[in-house]
Amino acid sequence: MAQLVEHHLAKVRVAGSNPVVRSIRIVLRATLSRRLALVSASIAVAATLAAGCGNAPRYDAVVAAASDTRDAFAEIAALAANRSDVRIGFVFGSSGMLREQLLAGAPYDVYVSANSAFVDEVVAAGFGEASTRDGFAVGRLAIISTVDDPLPGNASQLADYSRIVIANPAHAPYGVAAREALQTLGLFGDVEDRLVLADNVADAVRIVQAGEADIGIVALSLVVNEPHLVVDEALHQPIQQTLVITTRGSSNAAARAFVDALQSAEGCAILQRYGFTVKS
Repeated sequence: MAQLVEHHLAKVRVAGSNPVVRSIRIVLRATLSRRLALVSASIAVAATLAAGCGNAPRYDAVVAAASDTRDAFAEIAALAANRSDVRIGFVFGSSGMLREQLLAGAPYDVYVSANSAFVDEVVAAGFGEASTRDGFAVGRLAIISTVDDPLPGNASQLADYSRIVIANPAHAPYGVAAREALQTLGLFGDVEDRLVLADNVADAVRIVQAGEADIGIVALSLVVNEPHLVVDEALHQPIQQTLVITTRGSSNAAARAFVDALQSAEGCAILQRYGFTVKS
């Protein structure tokens, strides 16, 4: 059976100066030294996944993937294991942070981003095999709320909530899309001081579930099995899920086996069940 390792860089920043928002339990301010430390720590985690104990690698390939793919990729890793008898390990996080880690030397075999431009940067820097680049799906935004707060009837009612979490637009594509949706709706100016910025979209889901925000604009793929409101995709630019096999992974058959499973009919069916729009 495929094994799934999930590594989250748990950090949250609060935007604005609203005193209610400042009362949230986890408030960490990003600095350059802290981000460098996080990159170094993540590289160490990736190296551990790749090295394992003794001479035997713990996993046959390590995939660095945008956190919106977490649940779907667990099933696709199992599919790859059934098809090719490979063990796939994962490092999940925001697409931008994973890009930084890869460019800093993290031993990833496949990079999956929710922003195609990040993949292009990795390829241009010589860390990705251009021939393997594939924009395989498009993600969707969804709105979730705490058990004590009813979902809005439509996205225009988001301004009625006091604490709204989104992924940090500085490095998370779902945060960029959420901000664009709020701007298109004409709400961003009203809610900017009430935004809680999570490190990645999976952490945004956790923050709502923990009651640290009233409502969240998150990835549909992470909440398909709980109450949610799908955001009209016309409100933001497409969230293009794109992968590339890294130069390190170019000779790794297990990396190719994972990508093949992802691109197979069975893999596409899994992605669709999690709310992704798969290219025809």
